[in-house]
Amino acid sequence: MAVTVLIVASDKTATASYADFFSKREFTILAAHSGRQAFAQAQTHRLDAVVLDATAPRLNCKSICRRLKSATFAPLVLIAAPNAKIDSGINPASVVAKPVVGKKLVARVKSAIEAKPPRVLSVGKLSLDLERHKLIRGSKSFALTPKEFTLLKLLMASAGQIVTRRALMKQVWETDYLGDTRTLDVHIRWVREKVEDNASKPQRLVTVRGLGYKIVVE
Repeated sequence: MAVTVLIVASDKTATASYADFFSKREFTILAAHSGRQAFAQAQTHRLDAVVLDATAPRLNCKSICRRLKSATFAPLVLIAAPNAKIDSGINPASVVAKPVVGKKLVARVKSAIEAKPPRVLSVGKLSLDLERHKLIRGSKSFALTPKEFTLLKLLMASAGQIVTRRALMKQVWETDYLGDTRTLDVHIRWVREKVEDNASKPQRLVTVRGLGYKIVVE
């Protein structure tokens, strides 16, 4: 089964150049030319790795990495200028310096995939399958929509802590607008129907009035 790699660069020529290094029999290659496109790809596909060209103009690498971490646990391989200082907030699995050697890039991607942590996020009786976008609660399994998955992953990754409504709107819906959060409220209700024994009396996904939501650590 081919593994899926997302290549993020600011122009199609650079993306195509990096894509050519990967065998079509082993890899499925996706492309993104902006942070918005990268986030959309991560929400709709199961990614095994991300290759990000940090030298590409018009790309804010730190911002892209922050948004990708909210949508995927895929390891990041960074393409950087020689002797470049890597921002600590990016935290790549590996760095490949330019000029890029195809064999080295592919080898680093394979090593990052092999070294990645288990693709399950667990909190109490809840287990979130990061590969199949499914929630397991006891003996029950629930399929999740892309938005439900991203929302629940953010909450479970911060289990025991309050996640503000602003943070959820920013990371799941890519907006700072809080004038109408009915979409968030509806998705919280849908997620509760899957994480709770009784969605009308939530015990695991609770509202912190005036602030946001929290996954309770059992």
